Amino acid sequence: MLAVKSRSIRYLAIGLSTLVTEACTKNSSGQETSASAVGPRSFASADVVGFADIPALAEQKAVIRADLKDQFCIHVYKLPMKSDFSKELAILCEAQKPIAGFDQFDRHAALVGDTPRAVRLSLSHGEDGFTSAMFGTVYRVPIVPKWVRSARIPYYMTGASQFSYLKRTGEVTQDQSGELGGDLQFGKWQLSYHADITTPSQTQFSNGLKTELNSFQVQGGNSDIGIGAEHLVEKDNPDFRVYNTTTVTIGNEDKVSSTLITIIRVEVKNNGFPETAEKVISDSATALATHVHDGLMQELAAGNFRQ
Repeated sequence: MLAVKSRSIRYLAIGLSTLVTEACTKNSSGQETSASAVGPRSFASADVVGFADIPALAEQKAVIRADLKDQFCIHVYKLPMKSDFSKELAILCEAQKPIAGFDQFDRHAALVGDTPRAVRLSLSHGEDGFTSAMFGTVYRVPIVPKWVRSARIPYYMTGASQFSYLKRTGEVTQDQSGELGGDLQFGKWQLSYHADITTPSQTQFSNGLKTELNSFQVQGGNSDIGIGAEHLVEKDNPDFRVYNTTTVTIGNEDKVSSTLITIIRVEVKNNGFPETAEKVISDSATALATHVHDGLMQELAAGNFRQ
């Protein structure tokens, strides 16, 4: 299985037990390393929820610019994506128009504030022992999209996370962004992850995976919409059939902040523990979003962005 603060109402506690510095460090060769290098950040596991379980969601204000939602749903399908992200995009768009899922994420951001919380979008357990699931997270940051894209996102994504039953680590193994020739793609990285899981019956197992992350500006001349798309690069991985993460960075009505929506789609061997697989995916999605959110806020505090 994959392993993967609040200004507003906190309707469900995520229970972070410690906060550690997420900033990237340098190794002995002077290269950037992931937050994993400073040790895992501790999290408490949270109940799995869907949008239908969230009270007062419809009462929250949607603040993502409507014109940017429209432009996203038109232009994202024109990008040279490196894998199939149609199922993830279908949560947000249909027939090149934004749909209810986009609005639900927009309103959910008002509830979670600075504490991202995963929401289940789909789930099934197959007779072949694989669990298929999509989970999503959302939050806002007081940083415009073009500066979000300049941040050390991959190094935050691979930050180490420690739960009572799960330890997940990762690293950026290669930054290939300097090899790109322009157009709308501005970033490319190779990542790897490792997870150690303990089930309720104390059965223990581990797995790992390697991925590629590509980042794009969605529309030429429009710096207010970006997308990061990560996919599995190992066709013969025994535990994962699919591991996709899709992160949309999009401008808000105030024109000085961004909303980040991440959708994770996984098909993973559950080793006879489907409920544990579901919890791992949910908790990992929450941890990933928290690492990235807090990394961005630390860069903002350090003066890394020009607004």
